[in-house]
Amino acid sequence: MYKYLLFLLIAAITVNAQDSTVTKEYNIKVTTTYSDKNEPLDSAAYREWDFDFWSMDSYSDLKRPTIELEYGMNEAFYNEDAFSTEFNPNNRFMGKIGFANYGETVAGTGLLKYSFSSLFFGQSLGDIDEIIEDQTLNSKVLSFGMLSSSGYGYTISGNFQILLTHGTGLSWNSLDFTNPNGIVDANQIDRIKVMDDGIRFGETFESGIKVRLIENIGITATYSENLIMPRFLFWHWSLGKLIEGTTQGIASYFVNRVKKTSPTLVPILYFVVKNGISYGFHRIRENNMNWPSNTAPPLFQRNFNIGVSFIF
Repeated sequence: MYKYLLFLLIAAITVNAQDSTVTKEYNIKVTTTYSDKNEPLDSAAYREWDFDFWSMDSYSDLKRPTIELEYGMNEAFYNEDAFSTEFNPNNRFMGKIGFANYGETVAGTGLLKYSFSSLFFGQSLGDIDEIIEDQTLNSKVLSFGMLSSSGYGYTISGNFQILLTHGTGLSWNSLDFTNPNGIVDANQIDRIKVMDDGIRFGETFESGIKVRLIENIGITATYSENLIMPRFLFWHWSLGKLIEGTTQGIASYFVNRVKKTSPTLVPILYFVVKNGISYGFHRIRENNMNWPSNTAPPLFQRNFNIGVSFIF
């Protein structure tokens, strides 16, 4: 009897010892499995290995409300074969309001991508009858429309940035003319009367240099041309814009290829090529506003402006 009780006691002690061993082993396994620490991602290192180098999503100072105010010289002109009399220059004020993006294209390089979508308003200044009293033909133009510009640039230090841009847009224009000396011939007067009868559709391009001095203020210098049509012929206009758009698309593809091998050259190359194409198509259209369709010559506005940007 005592032997039987002793056997049961030894068996119970053995089972308890085995349970304790299993529990210890389980505890050790649980501690080992969940002891790894979750290290935070190094965002800087991640950006260095971001293969979409030219996406603005990672590095952009997005959608900054921006107001630009510009002042300068405005000069209207026709191609000399279509209109021999020169217009007198006058001064012009222009305002733009929209949203600007400033994006670092490759982390740590200081190379920037820039875009600005805006509504604009332009007004020739001064009394049209007194712009230049001893000359022959004065013009005054009120313009409004939409402008989209983009480009590349460099960060020099901090918020001090230099940007080279190209822009295109659409405009609606109200024109007024005077002939103070009365020497413009009858054929030219008829051409002028067509232009100052109502609101005229136009298209514009702008090349610019922008310097962002501090966080919220910059200065600008721009050259722009506004091509104003005596009549808007949609299908003829669309054909010409398709040809120009295809040319600009090829140029953009070329620049995109260059920036993979020589990114520091991109701001200058983009500025020269894109603005050169726009300027060239405007010269082609001096005698034919909807080249290659055979249509009438347009009136141009040539503008040289300086201004200030307020970035909010």
